Amino acid sequence: MPARLAIFALLTLAGALPARADMINQIIRSNCVNAVNAEFREYGRQPPAGMLDYTCDCVVQQIRSGSSISAASATCKSLATTRFGL
Repeated sequence: MPARLAIFALLTLAGALPARADMINQIIRSNCVNAVNAEFREYGRQPPAGMLDYTCDCVVQQIRSGSSISAASATCKSLATTRFGL
């Protein structure tokens, strides 16, 4: 998973530079949006209104707090599934 390694590398380089942190957040969020949309496409559905923002904001926060990508994804998917009744 090269994308995951790239995200990890960017996170470790972010340090205290706000511009880099914003860019990293955008990369994480973009990958999250793509993943959520792809999963819904598999089932021929669209995500409910607000779900992309909720889920991907959660993923960014979890990763920035030190969670791994897989842990953040699992946590936020579970929370979103409950919140949006899926």
